[in-house]
Amino acid sequence: MRKQWQWLGLVFLIVFAIRLIVAFQTPFLSSDNSYFHVRMVDAIHAGGLLMNDPLGFGGRTIVASPLFDAIIAFFTYILPSGIVFKLIPNLFASLLVVPAFLLAYKLTEDRYLSLFTALLASIVPAFFAHTFNQLTPLSLAVPLFFMLVYAWLEVPKQAVLFLALLLILVFLHPLALLFVLAVAVYLLLVTFEWKKPQGVEIELGIFTIFFTLWTQFLLYKRLILFHGPEVIWQNIPVGLLSAFYANITVIGAIVQIGVYPLGEGIYALYRTALKNPQKEIQMMLSVTVVSGVLLWLKLIDLETGFTLLGVTLAILFAKWSHLFLEFVRKTRFARFGPVVLGASLVLAIVTTAYPAYAATRDALQGTITQEEVTALSWIDRNVPKNVSVMAPPTYGHYITVFAKRKNVIDDYYLLQPQVNERYDDVARLYRTSFETEAVGIADKYGAEIVVVPPRTRDLVYGDRFCFKRVYGTNIKIYRKNPACSVKVVT
Repeated sequence: MRKQWQWLGLVFLIVFAIRLIVAFQTPFLSSDNSYFHVRMVDAIHAGGLLMNDPLGFGGRTIVASPLFDAIIAFFTYILPSGIVFKLIPNLFASLLVVPAFLLAYKLTEDRYLSLFTALLASIVPAFFAHTFNQLTPLSLAVPLFFMLVYAWLEVPKQAVLFLALLLILVFLHPLALLFVLAVAVYLLLVTFEWKKPQGVEIELGIFTIFFTLWTQFLLYKRLILFHGPEVIWQNIPVGLLSAFYANITVIGAIVQIGVYPLGEGIYALYRTALKNPQKEIQMMLSVTVVSGVLLWLKLIDLETGFTLLGVTLAILFAKWSHLFLEFVRKTRFARFGPVVLGASLVLAIVTTAYPAYAATRDALQGTITQEEVTALSWIDRNVPKNVSVMAPPTYGHYITVFAKRKNVIDDYYLLQPQVNERYDDVARLYRTSFETEAVGIADKYGAEIVVVPPRTRDLVYGDRFCFKRVYGTNIKIYRKNPACSVKVVT
């Protein structure tokens, strides 16, 4: 087994190296939300917590677990922050190979097939493309989640490991709630199979459910009391939420998960979970069911849902491969078994790696550029400190980090009343043809600067009397004329 751990270490290094090579193709991070965490990390590095944010939404309160940002902030005392923001998240994400290997080995007891599965799970498109160049807690939460699944399957032998991982995950990411649901479904499945769960499973399962719910309530009590059940959707504006789920197609979902592992993983569930149930299979089925149902009900974001499904089915692909090889060995084509299996593994890698490459390329193309950073830095140098800046929601954190000015809106919508009205107003300012309407919206939110990012339609009324262009390249910046205002005459 020691030799296999050495090979697993090599797989880890390969995945880690690929991630770093791709991530360092740009000096910036590939999502606006990453810069929200940059500000959180900077605040912790300076000795505080960013609980009262004077810039976001023109001033707001932030309720979020600081654990991930604190971990990143620790490393900024050792290395430059620009390196840490890329190095450490990719280090965490690459650790997914460990639970993937362990789970695949429990399913197959085939070390070499498990090594392949570790590589396959690490390049699931939804996970790779959304973590290779982003500062997101998901890069650590996903490996922790699947390591927790493995520790659950090893209870009571690994009870201490299970409790330690659970303690970290509940304070790191709401993904802990999905694990709780998976455990609940697992206990139900085992009961329905007329197999009484082990006493330690029942006790630990009940403890896990109540402990996780209690800690999540403590962490997010203010959000729960403010938003009620709608906190599940994070107060995302209705128009944005509808478009968010409407834009995904069946083909797009399959590509995000991985075409070949998806089909074979589902087949492995059919062959084993229904006909020859095992503890390991029932748990993997539970994770699959919970992820799929929450995606269908739109109770989980697409990025997290596709990641969980993709990694779970990639692990189950190992079970299918094991069953397939056993079947071939019983036929007259037994001598061709390794060749056929090898072709299947190559097909699995290709159908997973290419979508991951395509999604990664798109993420790099959508990354903020030096030209945009220069433009936003111009605002920092030439615009008074008390000025608010209007930009699309997906650009809001760029405003606070690079322009260092108040934004009108960004994608942290929690604790914001009338968020639908604000979102609709910002959208109307960019698509209206009437200068008076734009002036009214800008005055409503005290915005004196309007930013038009690249790939965004320019203002129809731009560069007229009320909105003068003060900076223009691929990114355009307009300043509102203080003399322009909309007055209601009665």
